[in-house]
Amino acid sequence: MSMYRDNLARPLPKQQETVQVKPKTGVAPRSERSKQEAKEKLKWLGTILVCIVVALGLVSRYASMVDINYAVEKQKGELQTLKDEQLKLEQQMLELESPERIKGYASNKLGMKMVGDDNLILLPGSRN
Repeated sequence: MSMYRDNLARPLPKQQETVQVKPKTGVAPRSERSKQEAKEKLKWLGTILVCIVVALGLVSRYASMVDINYAVEKQKGELQTLKDEQLKLEQQMLELESPERIKGYASNKLGMKMVGDDNLILLPGSRN
C-alpha cells in the first residue's frame, strides 16, 4: 500500500544522501565538465608538443643535409683542381721526357757530344 493517498502531484520528500565532507585543502573539487576540459587541453598540448618535436627533427635533418651538400660541393671543387693540376704535370712530364730536350740538355749543359757509328765500339758479351 502506498503511503501517500492524497495528492499525487505533490513532490515526494527526498531521502537525505550521505555526503562525505573532505577537509579543505585550498583547492575546490573539480566538476566532471572541468575535468573533461582539462583532459582535452592536455591532449591538445601533447599533440602540439609531438608536432614541435617532429618539426625540429625534420629541420635538423634538413640542416645536416645542407651541410653535407656543401661539403660534397667543396670536395668536387678540390677534385677538379687536382685533375687540372695532374693534367699540367703530365704535360710537363711529356715535355721533359722528349728526346730532343734531353739531347739539347746533354750537349749544351753537360758538354756531351754525339758519337758517330765509326767511333762506336761494341764489346764482346754485350747484347747490342
